[in-house]
Amino acid sequence: MYERPSLKSLRVLLEVHRAGGYAAAARRLGVTPSAVSHLVAALDRELGGDLFEDRRRARLGPRGLRLVESLEPAFQAVDHAVGQYRAQRASIRVSTLSSFAVLWLIPRLGRLRARLPKVDILVSTDLRAVDLQAEPFDCAIRWSERETPPPGLDALPLFKERLAVVASPRLLDSGAAVEIAKLPRLMAQARLQDWSHFLGAEELAAPSAAVTVFETRSQMLEAAVAGLGAAVIDLHLAQQSLAAGHLVQVGAREVEQAVGYTFLCRRTALDDRPIRIFRAWLAEETQTRAVDVGSARRPAD
Repeated sequence: MYERPSLKSLRVLLEVHRAGGYAAAARRLGVTPSAVSHLVAALDRELGGDLFEDRRRARLGPRGLRLVESLEPAFQAVDHAVGQYRAQRASIRVSTLSSFAVLWLIPRLGRLRARLPKVDILVSTDLRAVDLQAEPFDCAIRWSERETPPPGLDALPLFKERLAVVASPRLLDSGAAVEIAKLPRLMAQARLQDWSHFLGAEELAAPSAAVTVFETRSQMLEAAVAGLGAAVIDLHLAQQSLAAGHLVQVGAREVEQAVGYTFLCRRTALDDRPIRIFRAWLAEETQTRAVDVGSARRPAD
């Protein structure tokens, strides 16, 4: 039975012809020239080895030219169909941090969904800085103390961190006072310094129990809910667990950091209605829903 070549290899052949070479086609496709060359060579062998007049220089022969002339309208039709689909299905592609997504964004997405019921929301998590001018994201939420956005970007400060100690009510004694230094400590690998930021060098005594370290703050908070120890965390990120009574704030002390979370997008992206709505929703969520844990505090020595 006749086997059709892969659409991927046919598309690569078409791009090599359009671009006039392997390196230029690779840049358009976002892959390496070696990958393009190997795909085209495999396609040439599969179709009998006479697509090219000079394959090393990417120069097509008569049969190869007839093939790409036939492929051109077919792939134009595919591109048009995909473009029409995307035009009908608006989307927001946001890059953010894992713990922010799990602990703050996802619990609130239902309220955003009510405003954008027909818009696809794609959430990607990463620690690295993203280039919104070059990468396929509409916007990003990052942890930063920078107030002036990079050129071409719009920045909306969301909130600064307010560090506090939280723990499960089950972990704490029934007595009124809690000695923070005697509680088992939980930490996140990327934020090992949070305990020292909260206590200060002069107060940072060695913990009385072994420290447990997790990869992310969301994992650390789950461990705190499970009663494995106390955690220092931004109260905004712990708000859902505090409101549900799964955690309580130990003591009234809070330490505001100079750094916080910022929404970033290309200024041109604000021409899209979904991005404008997303930005306005973030502003409302962070400004009108202040952290309030007064009823969920336990006194500390």
